[in-house]
Amino acid sequence: MSHHFDSPTAIEDGRLNLGDLYVFPANPGASTLVVTVSPDAGRSNPVTFRPDALYEFAIASDGGVRENRAFRMLFSEPDADGKQQMKVRYAAGPASKSGTDGTDLGTGPTGEPFALANGGRAWFGLAQDPFWGDAAALFAFTRGLADSQFRPELFAGTPGNLLAGRNVIAIAVQVPDESLGGSDVAVWARINLYGHAPQRQVSRAAHPLLRSFFFPQPGPATEALNAASPDGDVAAYTDLLRTTARHDATVSGAANPDEQAAAVVAAFLPDQLRYRPGQPARFAPGSGNGRGLHDDAFGVTVSLIAGRPLGLTSSPHPVVPEFPYLAPPGQDDLPALADMLGIRDHVAKPPPSG
Repeated sequence: MSHHFDSPTAIEDGRLNLGDLYVFPANPGASTLVVTVSPDAGRSNPVTFRPDALYEFAIASDGGVRENRAFRMLFSEPDADGKQQMKVRYAAGPASKSGTDGTDLGTGPTGEPFALANGGRAWFGLAQDPFWGDAAALFAFTRGLADSQFRPELFAGTPGNLLAGRNVIAIAVQVPDESLGGSDVAVWARINLYGHAPQRQVSRAAHPLLRSFFFPQPGPATEALNAASPDGDVAAYTDLLRTTARHDATVSGAANPDEQAAAVVAAFLPDQLRYRPGQPARFAPGSGNGRGLHDDAFGVTVSLIAGRPLGLTSSPHPVVPEFPYLAPPGQDDLPALADMLGIRDHVAKPPPSG
């Protein structure tokens, strides 16, 4: 679900698997950006970040599709206890497009908030996965759509949550709104491998469930999607999304399938979160404002595809009032999710990293 296990690269190494992106106002004049990585960390995937991977929040300050700001997070090798150091850098202008350069804002250790030179704060470590949703119902629902069956009753019972008690590693930065560069910006997250070969993007994230509905099979298509940038999304993916969305709208009995399909395409493409700093977060593809940790991204997205309210639920996670606002990691004795789903037995190998 969401971006979990979305490509051969992500399946082979969860440290290269972006999960979910959140952007929301924090203190007056400041915003918090959170990204999760390594789904089912500690069971299916590692609890540390790759030292040869660059983790970034990319920002288009004019709300467009080309970044001109970036917060960059680089990691040390883990020590004997699995602890790392994270360095945060800020790049503006052309330097934000690639490379690892930028103004150093601060460095700190695993699990401890630390100050940034711009007046902000940063944190990274293990946390409970803030995403929730009824994966079994979603899988059955999307299979039904593919078979021209509309099955809203799948969401009528007590909702399940495949990710209950499961953890991720996460990065959170709280930064002055002025550092975002505008009053109506676009944000996405990405991971690049660097150092031992030419820099190469291997993951990106913004809208949850884009892959579940339109790129459900990990393979070459999701590798290409993860390596791309928002500036090419409309040209590359409009036809695919329109065709699938029109089919889904027809199956669901929409009065005007073409109109609903056009609305879905406009909501998902380009794959970015629009955000107006200082305004309350409200996740809604194409019309919302960022994404809060307790926004029902699952239900909102299912409802968008169905053309009616469907699968809506409330967050099962506690509200944490202090930065980084993430619930502490769960301690449940659960089997590895990758083993439960059998995903590592039925997927092609990722492209070489060199």
